[in-house]
Amino acid sequence: MLADWLHVSPDELRYGTLAPTFKAQDSGTDMSVLTMQDRDMLARYMTLPMEDRKTVCDVVIALAVAANVKVRQ
Repeated sequence: MLADWLHVSPDELRYGTLAPTFKAQDSGTDMSVLTMQDRDMLARYMTLPMEDRKTVCDVVIALAVAANVKVRQ
């Protein structure tokens, strides 16, 4: 109940956080339920130079579009 009230995952209350939690407003995805593997990937992403971050974002967008096309077929 406390985790819901604070808008964090129960694991984050127990073990702390590796990265700030936030909610993606556009997708409706609750980002507070990220796994430790997801958080590790995001922490590594945050260490990249801005140009490399843009490349990663472009790749993720392309994969999301491709996945959406597959679902529709």
